[in-house]
Amino acid sequence: MVDILTGMAKTAMRKILLLPFCLSRASHSEIERLAGESGYVVVVATTTAKALSEVRDHVGPGTGEPVRIVGVVCDGRAKKVWAGLVLLKIRQWGKKALGLKTRRIELARVGIVGGTKALFGRRSCKVGFNVVDEDALRRAISGQETFMRL
Repeated sequence: MVDILTGMAKTAMRKILLLPFCLSRASHSEIERLAGESGYVVVVATTTAKALSEVRDHVGPGTGEPVRIVGVVCDGRAKKVWAGLVLLKIRQWGKKALGLKTRRIELARVGIVGGTKALFGRRSCKVGFNVVDEDALRRAISGQETFMRL
């Protein structure tokens, strides 16, 4: 398929929405509905490592398809994930330098609202009562809020 405006071939983009386990049930079901309408696969994980392994499972190795990942995180977790993204970017540069094929990765971040800030920017909150900034989530899912492109 070719895009009429740019004249370039359009490729299918895999879309993944990462959710923390600490969201309220009402918020979680609303987010899943919104993500499903936009074609996102929803991944709920208890740890960052589990979330990343599930993303790898959904993306699939060797396809080369671009990926858009929207993550719902608190401020403290976002700083930890940012460090991992820097390493991923270095890996992408290394692959390009070696002449290997890389896939385009778009990342968006949506913050958790509520609770009080604690040490290292995390929020002191009760699991199961957190909510998401809905306007930011809608913008991120529609592709307007991109945090980083790799």
